[in-house]
Amino acid sequence: PPSVNRRMMKKHFTYKSNKQIWRILISESDKLILETRDTNTKEVFFNCYYIESGENIFCNFQLDEKCWIGIEEIYKDIIFFHYFPKPDMPHHKGIIAFDITSQNILWTNNEFSFLFTSDEKVYGFKQGFEERYFSSLDYLSGELIEEFGSDHIKINALQKSAENEKDWSSYLYPKIFSNDEIDSRIAEAIRRQTNNTSVEGEVEYNSKNGLLFFNYHIKVFENSFVNKFLAVDLNSNNVILSEILNANASALFTDSFFIYKKYLFLLREKNEVIIYKLE
Repeated sequence: PPSVNRRMMKKHFTYKSNKQIWRILISESDKLILETRDTNTKEVFFNCYYIESGENIFCNFQLDEKCWIGIEEIYKDIIFFHYFPKPDMPHHKGIIAFDITSQNILWTNNEFSFLFTSDEKVYGFKQGFEERYFSSLDYLSGELIEEFGSDHIKINALQKSAENEKDWSSYLYPKIFSNDEIDSRIAEAIRRQTNNTSVEGEVEYNSKNGLLFFNYHIKVFENSFVNKFLAVDLNSNNVILSEILNANASALFTDSFFIYKKYLFLLREKNEVIIYKLE
């Protein structure tokens, strides 16, 4: 009989930190941006890689403000950062435009708060005594383009339009498995792998090109769970990848994996990202 062509998954590259991975973001030009935080000092660091080559663009980059800062959005390879005005206040203030390619800050505006980007403009607002006053700025220079006063109806319409223009088709996120799964191959594969285990919480899964990806938690003892990830070839039923994502988790983790284009991203132990190439 002809030999079964066993599908493989090739590890593309791994990022591991001694800090906690806070956010994983991907730019339109396939650059991977990782925000990490030191949970003791509260300092935040930013790392950037070309996904295709795995080559590092910058490592442990920090701004002048080392703690109370975060990313709003990445637009056309510009990272827009914001400040947290007070540690205990979740709202955002200020806009810092940082160019990934030149690794320079292009402009800063401390009076505006970021809303969204569209059509090479950054939309933001100044907080008045009772109302917000909206404007658009040039995304590369920060120069004022248009003022909208307190016309939140217009801004809401522009924001909705900008959201609708975003293309998320390259991303595949996990779904929650349920007993009414219509693809019997998926249902059977998940049940086959989880039947003799004490699964806690939900099984999260998705599939692409005949491959099934899913993760689930097994209770070890009280408040201790193992988070296990599997990739199964639905044609052969072979398990082609098995990873322990959390060996001793005190809670159930959601969104432990996602797929972007031909890459599988796994988040392991809060401080490691493993990227596999889907052949």
